Amino acid sequence: MKINVKRVNAFTDKIDGGNPAGVLFNSPQLTNSQMAFITKELKVSETAFVYPSNKADYKIRFFSPDIEVDLCGHATISTFYTMALENRLNKNSIKMETIAGILPIDIEYNPDGDIKKVMMTQAKPVLKDIFLDISFIADSLNISPEEINQKMPLQKVSTGLFTLPVCIKSYDVLKNMKPDFKKIKKICKENGFGSYHVFTFETSEPKSLYHARNFAPLYAIDEDPVTGTANGAVCSYLVKNGVIEQGSFVCEQGDITGRKGRVFVEIKNEKVRVGGIAKIVEEKEIEI
Repeated sequence: MKINVKRVNAFTDKIDGGNPAGVLFNSPQLTNSQMAFITKELKVSETAFVYPSNKADYKIRFFSPDIEVDLCGHATISTFYTMALENRLNKNSIKMETIAGILPIDIEYNPDGDIKKVMMTQAKPVLKDIFLDISFIADSLNISPEEINQKMPLQKVSTGLFTLPVCIKSYDVLKNMKPDFKKIKKICKENGFGSYHVFTFETSEPKSLYHARNFAPLYAIDEDPVTGTANGAVCSYLVKNGVIEQGSFVCEQGDITGRKGRVFVEIKNEKVRVGGIAKIVEEKEIEI
């Protein structure tokens, strides 16, 4: 069987920017191993497989090269941006069924009719304390504990997937760190979160909230170029802990790895929305 799947970069309008995802419309009934194989063949971190839904407008399954994941922000943005661009949608507000729950998607347009951004409402934030010596986290990042802002509470946070926020004091340290992915994977597995979201308030652009890197070897992704769900979760963590007030934010990610992207995050009360733009890169035929 031959499968036609698109490769779409999320959180950018550039061919070489953002975070690439696979997008497969009208998905046939595939096995889990076949879906993981398609993702591996595309050389992307996740692929979104679109199905009909009895509970929402669409059902989306997300696969990394190894396993199915509950939710993937950048693959969601890639999927619905492409659907809007190709006139596959008959409305601007959509419900998406995922393992993480039924989540709203909103397509926003500029006055000239071009797509402004796709915004995904995430699950209600969940924060849990982590009892782990900060030296272990520092060691796994190959930095000193003094380079981590230890005034921040040590918590994992989820708006669909758990991540560990790690605040670094400077952009230079963030840029130059050489993580030990085996150690990160072990810590993630033992403490029940899927990634480290490492960030600093030193940014490239004045309007941005922070600059981030995301390490997710537990999902077979050593470094995710630009991450939707984790940025929403970490902004929620910052609001919940009184570091920032609720509002609208821009999160920088990908510059350090040459995949520059920008994630828009909106937080009002318990509602967290994450989004951006996208760029279709190619359509590829894969035989399975």
